[in-house]
Amino acid sequence: MIELIIFDHDMTIVDSSYAIMACFNYVAEHEGLPKVSHELTMKYIATPIPEFCRGLLGDYRPEWLKLYREVSDELERKLIKPFDDTVPTLIKLRELKIKVAVASNRERPSVALNRTGLAKYFDVIAGAHEPYGKIPYKPDPTMINALLKDLKVSKENALYVGDSDVDIQTALNADVRGVGITKGNFTAEKLKELGAWKTIDELSELIEIVKKDAA
Repeated sequence: MIELIIFDHDMTIVDSSYAIMACFNYVAEHEGLPKVSHELTMKYIATPIPEFCRGLLGDYRPEWLKLYREVSDELERKLIKPFDDTVPTLIKLRELKIKVAVASNRERPSVALNRTGLAKYFDVIAGAHEPYGKIPYKPDPTMINALLKDLKVSKENALYVGDSDVDIQTALNADVRGVGITKGNFTAEKLKELGAWKTIDELSELIEIVKKDAA
C-alpha cells in the first residue's frame, strides 16, 4: 500500500523552466556568452548545476553560480509557478494520510519551495545539501533512501514522481516504483521505455493510483 510519495521539484510540481532560463541568460550576458534558449534549458533541467552549466554555457565556473544567485531570488519568485493541480493534489494526498516529500538536485530546494508557498505541504524537503548534509546528486539513490529511513516507510510502499530520465533512473536505483510525469522534456512512451512503473500527464492522476493501490 502506498504510504509515501516523493516528488522531484523542477517540472514536476512547478514550472521553473522560464526562471532558470532567465537566470542563466543573466550569467550569459554578463560573461558575453550566447543566449540560452528555452529548448536547451528543458534538455538539461534535471541535471546537477555543474552539468547544467556545461550544457547551457559550455563550461562550469564556480563564479557563475555566484552570478546566478545574484538574480535567482527575484527571478524565481517572479517566474516559478506551481502547476494548476499541484496544491489541490498535495492537499488531497494529505487527506488520504499519504506522506509527501521532495527530492531535488537543487542544493537547497526549500528556498524555492518557500518562495512559491509550497514548502508547508511537505513532510520533508531533501536536496543535495539539505537536510542530510552534502549527499550525492540523483540518480544516486542516497537521497531517496534517506527519505525512506527518515519517514519510516519501506521501499514497497513508496513512489517517486519525476519528469526526466534522471528521475526514472533514480527510482530504479532506489528500488522504488517510479512514476513519470510528462510536464518536462520526455513523452509517456519515452518514460515507459526508461523504466517508469506508470506515467501521468497531470499530478491529480496520482489520487486514483493511490486509491486503486489501497483497494
